[in-house]
Amino acid sequence: MSWLYFASVIVSIYLLLLLIGKPDKTTADKILTAWQLFATLHLADLYFVISGRYHQFPYLLGWSGVFPLLHGPFLYLYILHLTAKKRLGLWWLLHFLPVVLISICWLPFLLLPSQEKIRVFDSGLPAFSNLAFFTNITIIVSGVSYITASAILLYRFKRQLKEEFSNTEKISLNWLRYLIGGMGIIWLFVVFYQTPQTIYLSASLFICFIGFFGVRQKTIFKSPVTPQITSAPEKEMAAPVTPSQPVAIKAPITSIKYKGSTLTEDNALKIQEQLKELMEREQLYTNPELTLGDVARTLEIHDAILSQVINSKFGQNFYDYINSLRVEAFKKIVAAPGSKSYTLLSIAFECGFNSKSSFNRNFRKFTGQQPSAYLKDQSPSS
Repeated sequence: MSWLYFASVIVSIYLLLLLIGKPDKTTADKILTAWQLFATLHLADLYFVISGRYHQFPYLLGWSGVFPLLHGPFLYLYILHLTAKKRLGLWWLLHFLPVVLISICWLPFLLLPSQEKIRVFDSGLPAFSNLAFFTNITIIVSGVSYITASAILLYRFKRQLKEEFSNTEKISLNWLRYLIGGMGIIWLFVVFYQTPQTIYLSASLFICFIGFFGVRQKTIFKSPVTPQITSAPEKEMAAPVTPSQPVAIKAPITSIKYKGSTLTEDNALKIQEQLKELMEREQLYTNPELTLGDVARTLEIHDAILSQVINSKFGQNFYDYINSLRVEAFKKIVAAPGSKSYTLLSIAFECGFNSKSSFNRNFRKFTGQQPSAYLKDQSPSS
């Protein structure tokens, strides 16, 4: 089996080189590259211990109590930076403080001469038994805590997507789900079935998974962030345009959610009318990749203010607001003479939908019917 262990180290090194050579690396990519580096060292350390080759290469001996503490923070910070819209401060480096403290505690062993280090390790580390126990407990607590925190972060981000995008079909979170799930499986082995072989096999597969899919992962937030505006727009706005069909307000203003907002009710109403007029005139919803930032830049306001207006005045998130307009546009087109010469899907694409599943799901959500059933009800012969 030693050849298999050695092969996994080689594959991990190869994937590390691919990550290093990845062009236009974001902060998330750099975090993932650093993670892959330490994960490869961890894998090499496990290989030397399991194969018994640490007698020839004792340089990583002792770090097996430190490397596991890195994986939780790297997982959390990678997801945090991958899903963040803006640059985060250096406060996130504090997540590695436990690693530094444990490393300091292990310095008396780590700084031993090679032969002495091997002798102490072979004897079972009797002088470090309490520290080893404390380290194992810390590793378990760290792993469980960061896996839980990462899952919560991903859940919140999934909800946030519909506040930012009108189409989420191409934004796959499966890679991040697998990342959290894979880490969770390894920690189950650590807690309930801790043997060198199971830990090594599961860790090697997971580390290779990180490198392979990390090379392919793209940035989620590509559009530039709108200029920061801390108060409601002060410039003179265009006069409100009376819409042909007023939109009913489905939900009250969420005062708790926007407790710190300086947006006044008058400005919110002006933005609401401007938004209605913009959608009627420009039909921005026909762009399948439309985002909250795109609309906010057109209105020259901050995206947080626009999101607040859509939430409070229309009772919808951005995703539902735009897709409800697409559904209404579809209904108008199919009601027009000559629409029967086009397929339902081609009309749906013209209205801004970019897949059949998205069209059917949203149409059913806003009308309570499938598109074909709706057309049958609207037919004069029905």
